[in-house]
Amino acid sequence: MRINTNIIALTACNSLSTASKRTSQSIEKLSSGYKINSVRDNPVGSALSAKMKSQLKNLEKATQSTADGISVIETAESVLAEAQSMVQRMRELCVQGANDTYTDDDRASIMSEISQLRTEIDRVSESTDFNTKKLLNGDLGRKSYTNISGVDVSYISTDVAAGEYEIHVTSAAEQGQYTSGTVSGGVDGTVKVNGVIVEISAGDSVDQIYEKIRTAADKTAVTVTNNGGSFEYTCNRYGSKYGIEIECDNAALRNSLGLDSAKISDYGKDIEVELVSSSSSLFSGNATAACDGNKVVITANDGFKLRVDVDDSVGAGRRIIAHITDIGAMTVQIGANEGQQVNIDIPRVNCEMMGLDEIYAYTSDGAASGITSCDEAIQYISEVRARIGAYQNRMEHTQNYLESTNENMTSALSRIEDVDMAEEMTNYTTQNVVSQAATSMLAQANQLADKVLQLLQ
Repeated sequence: MRINTNIIALTACNSLSTASKRTSQSIEKLSSGYKINSVRDNPVGSALSAKMKSQLKNLEKATQSTADGISVIETAESVLAEAQSMVQRMRELCVQGANDTYTDDDRASIMSEISQLRTEIDRVSESTDFNTKKLLNGDLGRKSYTNISGVDVSYISTDVAAGEYEIHVTSAAEQGQYTSGTVSGGVDGTVKVNGVIVEISAGDSVDQIYEKIRTAADKTAVTVTNNGGSFEYTCNRYGSKYGIEIECDNAALRNSLGLDSAKISDYGKDIEVELVSSSSSLFSGNATAACDGNKVVITANDGFKLRVDVDDSVGAGRRIIAHITDIGAMTVQIGANEGQQVNIDIPRVNCEMMGLDEIYAYTSDGAASGITSCDEAIQYISEVRARIGAYQNRMEHTQNYLESTNENMTSALSRIEDVDMAEEMTNYTTQNVVSQAATSMLAQANQLADKVLQLLQ
């Protein structure tokens, strides 16, 4: 037996130290609720949990970003729904005005309400915003530019690829025009200008006749100018649907107004174009152009739709190259990583874009034409609502996916980091018993030297 080195005590002391460390670690896990409290607990699990925590925070931000994108859509949708209601009301007024049981004064009242509705549509188009970003004035539409001035790409569908599109103008749009002979006056009677009746008195001067005719013509989008006693009539709108009609059955009055026939009719002409399909121009072979006045709407079977507005300064023979970009749409981050985005492209929605500024319901014909304009405007708003509705559906599915991913990843992280309290309590109890036993054995080992001394007595 040896007394200088107590190996048994050292062994018991080491066992006690190990049990104490394990008990301390168990207490740390039980008190924190985590089984990884430092890298030494699980180096691989610690590295993995750090990456998962970062991803979870990014997923939370992506979920919030997606919710903000949905809020943008809901804001625009609510305004578009109300705008569509206003257009529907305008259509009802046009139906009412197309009935000849109403007088010109009645139609003037109808037109007054239509004007107020148009003003309100333009107001909400310019003022609707989300966090100061305008939603319906075209700021969120894809940007484009052309090689010549006087050409505006006013509508781009989501199926239009970025690139160059070439259009050749073969014939420019024209306005209806008529120039009378010299106006003398001095005859009683009535004359119709685009359906609006003008009462002429024998005592009216040329200037008075001019004012009467000009006032009537203004109600039908026709401008009249007095050029040295000769009246020049010009339709303000381009295209074959719009023009000038002057009717006067009174031959004497007709001669005094410088009119050369009982019924004068001159309508405008639609622009004519050719689409170029080549290596540099992206028009497909099935693309077709529908021309209305100075507007060209190009469609194809794959959902492609492009609207180009051409000013009258762009004459025949001009070559238009429209450059379509992917710039301009609002980008919403819908994921935790680069490239996980959706672009919200909302075109301009105002009266000019929808053709509502061309409604002149002062006559039954004008009101009837307004019905068609309202139908086209309702269809346009429906297209825009369908587009943003698709965005909303996509982002709502994305939001559900993000929330599900967040839940699953949180569960996985919990399995890596969180301690199993029942298991760890069992481990703590075991280590605590081992620690107590080691303490007891250490005390017994320390008493062995005393027993050796007893042998020497």
